[in-house]
Amino acid sequence: IALYDEESNPDGYHGFIATMEVYGFSLKTGQGSETSFSLADPGVDPDEPRHFKPKGMTIGWHVLPDVYGDSHTHLFTLWTNDGFESTGCLNMKCPGFQPVKGASIAPGGIIQQVSAPKGTKQNLNLKIVKDGALGDWLVHVGLNKAPELIGRFPKSLFSSGLSDRAITVRFGGTATRPAPMGSGYLPTDGKRAASMSNIQFIDQKGHTSLLTGSLGTMIPDESAYNLSSIANGQFFYGGPWKATA
Repeated sequence: IALYDEESNPDGYHGFIATMEVYGFSLKTGQGSETSFSLADPGVDPDEPRHFKPKGMTIGWHVLPDVYGDSHTHLFTLWTNDGFESTGCLNMKCPGFQPVKGASIAPGGIIQQVSAPKGTKQNLNLKIVKDGALGDWLVHVGLNKAPELIGRFPKSLFSSGLSDRAITVRFGGTATRPAPMGSGYLPTDGKRAASMSNIQFIDQKGHTSLLTGSLGTMIPDESAYNLSSIANGQFFYGGPWKATA
């Protein structure tokens, strides 16, 4: 499921801020659960309008046994300049994301502290913002603290479009069924459901604006997962996944 803002801002987006509660699950091969946000450019070729080569970068957390060989919760990044035809990768499996030396965590690293649906919440504070001087996309991460710089996506990774600004912002959860999403509770259970909060857009001048209105949504199967409306930059999402008859 996802919320998205696409081509509604003529000036584009120069950054995004969000706080995600982090959860852990005991998953098996073939299952996966993720919460993330993406800054992207649809990559439409005016000469071939049906040939999409989206450019984008994503950050968040996921549990993905097929990739890591474990059921831990990992911080992850993802990028591409052509819809993964010939560029891009997960974390640092190819040249792309450049980590800062001495950073507290790097893409692919395990997040040791995870939330308890009925107890203490562990908050992953994330920010991607465009460097006004160099044009790189700076990635900041903080677990239960203000986000600190951990690395960058160099401007040179992206051709026209995302090298200057993002056109699309998308955020929410993904799960490979049968697997839980968010905390494993539906958004109607406000005390135990996962939330994404402090959602802010960053403009060309570095000014931030809190998300207060409604956006487009994608919910492939409301019987499996769902999301709430947005209030003060926060919404609830997820679910346990239940097979339909």
